[in-house]
Amino acid sequence: MEYSFYEIIFLFFIYGFLGWCIEVAYCGLEEGHFINRGFLNGPICPIYGVGAVTVILCLTPISNNIPILFVGSAVLTSFLELVTGFGLDKIFHARWWDYSDKPFNIGGYICLKFSVYWGLVCIALMKGIHPVMLDLVHLVPRFLGIILIIFLSAVFITDGVITVMTINKLSVRMRIMNEIAEKIHAVSDEIGEHVYDGAVAVASKGEEIRGRGSVKELKDRYSDIVKEQHMFQHRILKAFPRMRSHRYNEHLDKLKEKLKKK
Repeated sequence: MEYSFYEIIFLFFIYGFLGWCIEVAYCGLEEGHFINRGFLNGPICPIYGVGAVTVILCLTPISNNIPILFVGSAVLTSFLELVTGFGLDKIFHARWWDYSDKPFNIGGYICLKFSVYWGLVCIALMKGIHPVMLDLVHLVPRFLGIILIIFLSAVFITDGVITVMTINKLSVRMRIMNEIAEKIHAVSDEIGEHVYDGAVAVASKGEEIRGRGSVKELKDRYSDIVKEQHMFQHRILKAFPRMRSHRYNEHLDKLKEKLKKK
């Protein structure tokens, strides 16, 4: 079956939203409360939209062969998850999810357990969900559908820009925390060296040490940054509790710790 560009984009948004619902339900059962699970702020998970459309376009010809459909779906969706995880890792220098503790994982990006889940979900998609969704798309008048797609695309792009800016600001925040932590260590080391050298040396260097900021002032500044309220940053940290920063993981843990206490 041939799909038009209009149908593909419409289906992308539908399955992106349904994927978000799946993530919210799964995380809600695990955590016991609502979490806006997803890379973006809005109710859409792009990876689900891309994954569903990819499976539909590539595997429709063999959709009647359930075993091959299962294997093909598991391979396609796992490959997409692997590429997405690796790409986010390299772009933002952070691991957004980690399956390293799961058996039969590849780099912590994918694992056998979830590959099987994706295969089963895609069978349900192709044999039950997709025909209904496609009929729904065809029920929407073309003119209204185009307006809806333009609106959703504008919101999606805006959300993507805001999310990238949020992640960059979170990275800057952690970098500042790291710089303050390094200053605290440097001042502490300098005080220790002068104490070791003798009280006279400490007195002669007092102005220099004060000029660099006391340890207490630096610690207060660090604490203030940890306590700062950033709505979008907090959402990212809640959505990805296993996220790890390659550069500033110690400070990322401090932010997550503070968020848990709240």
